Amino acid sequence: MKKILTLIAVILLCLTACEPDDICLEDTPGTPKLIVVFYDKNQTDTKKSVTDLQLKGVNMERILYNATTDSISLPLNTLASSTSFSITTTQNGNATEDIITFNYDPEDQFISRACGYKTIFTNLTFSTVNTLSFISTIEILNSTISDNNNSHVKILH
Repeated sequence: MKKILTLIAVILLCLTACEPDDICLEDTPGTPKLIVVFYDKNQTDTKKSVTDLQLKGVNMERILYNATTDSISLPLNTLASSTSFSITTTQNGNATEDIITFNYDPEDQFISRACGYKTIFTNLTFSTVNTLSFISTIEILNSTISDNNNSHVKILH
């Protein structure tokens, strides 16, 4: 009888000591990216693709984009308050480069024990290092980057 009570006590102890499984689902949104959409400078409501767009982070070797596109999503540095990008396009055989620095305030938000934290970015602003070549105007559409569903920056070229 003593062995049965000991066995029951051990089983109850094991069952009450278990923790629920923590699983971070794939569709759980993580740190959002900066969504940039390119528009025609003459028709400001019409999207316009950038031909032969090459985009990379300043002081980075890896090219983030190398295609013709009318919108891009850019990763921002979660450990700093600014990220700089080099945007190069080739038009009529001439390569032009614009360097844009996006400034922001990173804020960590707790998602869950399984997923950890994500960073949202508030107070988005920009500055340029050089005189803009192919970009005419840059507009901030949404100064808070909390999801990947909305455009944040509008670039007219």
